[in-house]
Amino acid sequence: VARIVTLQRELGAPFAKAASKLGLLTRDDIETAIGFQHGFIREGEGEGRLPAGLVIVRRPRSRQAEQFRALRTRLLTSKEGESIGLFAIAAHGASADHVALNLAASFAQIRKRVLVLDADLRDERLSRAFGLTAGPGLSETLNGECDIRKAIRPTIIANLSVLTAGETAADSHELLAGEALRLTLEYLRCAYDAVIVMTAPYGAVADAQFVWAAAEKAFVVARRHRDRLPQLKDLNVALRQVGASVIGAALAG
Repeated sequence: VARIVTLQRELGAPFAKAASKLGLLTRDDIETAIGFQHGFIREGEGEGRLPAGLVIVRRPRSRQAEQFRALRTRLLTSKEGESIGLFAIAAHGASADHVALNLAASFAQIRKRVLVLDADLRDERLSRAFGLTAGPGLSETLNGECDIRKAIRPTIIANLSVLTAGETAADSHELLAGEALRLTLEYLRCAYDAVIVMTAPYGAVADAQFVWAAAEKAFVVARRHRDRLPQLKDLNVALRQVGASVIGAALAG
């Protein structure tokens, strides 16, 4: 600390910049400290690490963070805002985890009890993002191998918990098509103020449609300069076919 303060005086620079110049703090250290300072991170509580792309915690004054707060406000002030409860993320051809996690953290910052659920049983995206072990998670819950209350884990982000996908499931299609998923989502609707469900990208496999049908609501994410109108029309048709209403949309990238 003394070395940092000395260089800080010499350069007339902020503490963080002086510490970085000396190689004593990384950007990740500084952004995590900012999260503690703003009360976004649990001190000594929760599991895992801070996801790399979580700009609303790492850079709360950035333009990107402000866009996520504006998106949160639009959702809360919409016609369905009071009962927004649980919704799935729908994207074509690629995951939209950046949007899902930042949106979840934005709700947590206004003291909502938030859960992020990874319903892509062919991958372990949520556990990788937070640096958590793969399971137990949704896969084990749907198989009846684990009580859901034991599978849910609090993160280091205040008010934000996660239910990971669990161990990669070869029979993911069958697990998601069963009644157990609908009952699981019904329980989570009652247990949390906001539940955001990550799904497999729409395209090669049909896993996402089962999740959209059980969630009943979807938030669409399109990729700038990558997704084309015919693809988004296909996505919209797929959502309508399973009876999922679109509560909002975002353009990412």
